[in-house]
Amino acid sequence: MKIIEVEPYDPDKRTWSEPEPATSFRTIDGMPMYWCDDRGVVHVCEGADIHPDARVYWTLCGKDASNDWVYLAQDEAITCPLCREPRPYEKPPHDACGAPV
Repeated sequence: MKIIEVEPYDPDKRTWSEPEPATSFRTIDGMPMYWCDDRGVVHVCEGADIHPDARVYWTLCGKDASNDWVYLAQDEAITCPLCREPRPYEKPPHDACGAPV
């Protein structure tokens, strides 16, 4: 009879069945990505390769962007007010009252 030992579960250790997290990007070949919605509002896009032949896009304001309508451009006028805002990780440090540190 053969005894098989099972390793204890370690939640911090990745297993072979867990996929690698997709790395997001905001440019393709150095060109920023944009999407213009049905109302003519221009959004900044971010994307990720979730599979070797599958790429998804979304806007910085949280909308899904169609792969067919995302385009590359230099110096595009961003008309979405939420996409123009600095992202939380880009904001300068501030104190509890909101004053710059």
